[in-house]
Amino acid sequence: GIIIALGVFLVLSAALYGAYALLRGTELAVPTLFQPASGTRLLMSMEGFRFVETENGRVSWRMVAGSADLYENKEAQLKDIEITFVAPDGREARLLGAVATLDTVTGDAAIRRGVREVRIVTSEGYLLTTDSLFWKADQRIVRTADPFKLLGSELYLEGQGLSGNADMLTIEVDKHVKAVLQE
Repeated sequence: GIIIALGVFLVLSAALYGAYALLRGTELAVPTLFQPASGTRLLMSMEGFRFVETENGRVSWRMVAGSADLYENKEAQLKDIEITFVAPDGREARLLGAVATLDTVTGDAAIRRGVREVRIVTSEGYLLTTDSLFWKADQRIVRTADPFKLLGSELYLEGQGLSGNADMLTIEVDKHVKAVLQE
């Protein structure tokens, strides 16, 4: 597989900056939704959290959060999350959510709404809203089974369940699709 260099900022009683090498194609169960495994010890809480993946010296995606609780099972519980996906051609999409669970080894994340929906805003002016999204880092795919709405300057689309490719900034819809083309 392709080795990915990840920069992860962790503090374990003192500031420690570690780089993790991830192998693509490894199987991973969806992170425990928004609660650490019972009996898992909290290592630390911090304000401000950054997680970055680079490929060949280019940032392919980065995550920032307002706060993070880091647990000994390598999970982080995050609040006020923003993930920016950068496609090879320079196009960007920003994912915003209230709370998330992040596997700090794989980079996989489960993001959930708070007062506002989970949102993805693209550099081309599209807005996607839904209640939850799952980010599979090694495949660079976001996925939800929830109802969603997608709004662009010439398109309104709604349905239930979708998958999106962060490199091509494309989506596939599961069911109950309603599309309105606008002049």
